Amino acid sequence: MRSPCHKLIVLVGILFFCFCASSVHANVYASDIKLNGSNKLAVILPGDSLTISYILNDTATGGVWVRIYSGTTLVQTLASANGNAGTNAGFNSAIWSGTPDLAPGVYTVSITAASAGYATWTNITDDGSNFYVNVPRGLAVNQNTNSPFYGRVYVASAYSDGGGAPGDQVGIIKCNADGSPADEGGFSTGGYGWGGQALSPWKMAVGADDRLYVDNYSGGVVVSFDPTIEPNNSRQVIRTDNYPAGGDPNAHLSGLSVFGAGANAEIWMTDENPSESAGIIGWQIGADGVAATNDTGTNIVSLDTYFLTQGPWDLAVGSNGFIYAIQLLTSDYPGYALLSFPPYEGTQETWPYWAIGAYPTLQGAFGVAVDPTATCVAVAVVGLGDTETNGTGWLNLYRANSGEYITNVDQTGGDAYYDVAWDNVGNLYTLDGTREVWRAYSPPGTNQATTVAAPVIQAYNALLPPSLVNPAAEPGRLRFTLEGQSNVTYIIQGSSDLVNWAALATNFSATANRCVCVPVSCGAQEFYRAVTAP
Repeated sequence: MRSPCHKLIVLVGILFFCFCASSVHANVYASDIKLNGSNKLAVILPGDSLTISYILNDTATGGVWVRIYSGTTLVQTLASANGNAGTNAGFNSAIWSGTPDLAPGVYTVSITAASAGYATWTNITDDGSNFYVNVPRGLAVNQNTNSPFYGRVYVASAYSDGGGAPGDQVGIIKCNADGSPADEGGFSTGGYGWGGQALSPWKMAVGADDRLYVDNYSGGVVVSFDPTIEPNNSRQVIRTDNYPAGGDPNAHLSGLSVFGAGANAEIWMTDENPSESAGIIGWQIGADGVAATNDTGTNIVSLDTYFLTQGPWDLAVGSNGFIYAIQLLTSDYPGYALLSFPPYEGTQETWPYWAIGAYPTLQGAFGVAVDPTATCVAVAVVGLGDTETNGTGWLNLYRANSGEYITNVDQTGGDAYYDVAWDNVGNLYTLDGTREVWRAYSPPGTNQATTVAAPVIQAYNALLPPSLVNPAAEPGRLRFTLEGQSNVTYIIQGSSDLVNWAALATNFSATANRCVCVPVSCGAQEFYRAVTAP
């Protein structure tokens, strides 16, 4: 058992000012990498050209290098210095011409972007229409480097004022790292009936499975969606039967953190009920992506009469396992607003590793996040009183290992900040409720980052005609075996006259032969074929 005397360091004021440079990997990076417009793969034949497109979150003042590899062997580099790769913030592309004697096989693409950086934390978004959110309440960024959705930004818009912009509606805004709308559309409700009380959708997190987990605070449940937030792809992960204390109707589930994968996936949440909070609770969500029926969770951190004295409002879990929680203290109260707890080891925690008092810079702390290296903790502070206009908000950074104050990133003079998040390369994202925008702040210093594209290049000497064999009738559909080539996308078509063909299904697989199914109705087609997707 650890001794509380060895665990506790209490910090009650501003200790010193410095930059959190050691937490920074980079600030400019490539995301949304596509090959010939596909985020899955591209097929190339000898002599073909290939368009490699990508989005930069900021201008790459130091250059961009697009590299094509066969295994670990570098095949070709396309550099911005030669005019072969774009460096502007937003959409860019490079053209690879391939070679006439290109060997068949799988090729990978990586993109390195570099920047001279900034002298201090700098807002790299412009508060324009792409960043507008009427009532912003939750924020999450996809940090999964092997995902085609790497760098995707999700913003919870919790109130509708009747306008036509995504930020005027209740639901989830989906943006690329540069603020442009997502490919499949920049807004979705997910087909879900949000509460519409400026409380839902609420806190959010992206899991290792790429799913977005959202707290429907008004409805008392947690819902997960696929990365595109398709209307018919939601799951109720946490329900009222999962409330702590056997379904306590007074539970107020708030901040959430999701980590682990598959059967080891977990979701941790805070119960911000001020009178009888269960503290921080964790659930296994397993391979099916939901907590088991009537599973009331495991108590991770409990309330204490001295430190965590009321329901925590938000939490973050670092890559080293340390837990960071905030209490929403709204007056000059002799309590602790930001606390760090040791990693959970099977016994609930009550004593923090360090804790910081609320006065003056943490009164109204609303959101907390720890960077991917577990070096820097960010806290969004709404401030006191009329938080949208009174100019008492903060956007604070602290040392994750000690709680030492670093700086206030706010450059507005005290706007109300509702949430914070980090991307994988050290940029800080926040929600400014006063100006009704989300922002990205770049850390100081020169930097560079390399992104390996999720899609791959499949090179063939020639494309072979695919075949549909072994047809079998099943209720409402026909099943075939498609014999083709690996890493090739095929379109299954149907026809009644062998002249006019209609697309029925699209199939991609890393294997050459695969099972495909097509729907059959009363007007079923009589002939079927597979063709290579353009």
